[in-house]
Amino acid sequence: MIAALPEMLSYFKGLDSKDLLLLVDHARKIKKRNNPRVKPINGDFYDLRSHLEPEELAILHKVEEAMVTDIQPIVTEYWMKGEFPFQIIDTFKKLDICGLSFKGYGGKGRSHLLEGMIGEAIARTDVSTCTFFGVHAQLAMGSIYLCGSEEQKQEFLPRMQKLELIGAFGLTEPNVGSAASLGLETTCKREGDTWVINGEKKWIGNATFADVI
Repeated sequence: MIAALPEMLSYFKGLDSKDLLLLVDHARKIKKRNNPRVKPINGDFYDLRSHLEPEELAILHKVEEAMVTDIQPIVTEYWMKGEFPFQIIDTFKKLDICGLSFKGYGGKGRSHLLEGMIGEAIARTDVSTCTFFGVHAQLAMGSIYLCGSEEQKQEFLPRMQKLELIGAFGLTEPNVGSAASLGLETTCKREGDTWVINGEKKWIGNATFADVI
């Protein structure tokens, strides 16, 4: 098997995206046919679901269903194209799950456990979709909720909760990565009534289409 690896890689390199999608679909069908009675693995090792309120469990079920019906059928195609599937924003709008633990500003005051399990449910289908959601709803919205002025919270959070504005979080830098403790090089200085930000960022999730960074 190892000896044949170069030939296998050469074969796959010659396939276009359409052929690769057909190959993946065929492999999935073979797997289902050969394992008709295999039960899904229960990844909830600590039985965290039992700690959710009934209303929270219902929200989690809605998210899990949406991932299967709306995200899973399209995500491989967009992976191959290297594009973001903007239609999934409508899915998250309908789910109404941004800022769930926030008190006010469109939030529902739900538990952080629910938010964590929602992230797990999204990542189970596609990690990149989870990155989009986590960067927007946790890093961007969370920073404003915890550190922003009341004016900033009122201006941004309600619209971000409805996904009318998309958020990004400018952490990673070329020289230090995401290790903020090593000394981020970006500076922020007050000049009169404004702030001047100088620096360079890299690999910022959502940055190419975000409204708020």
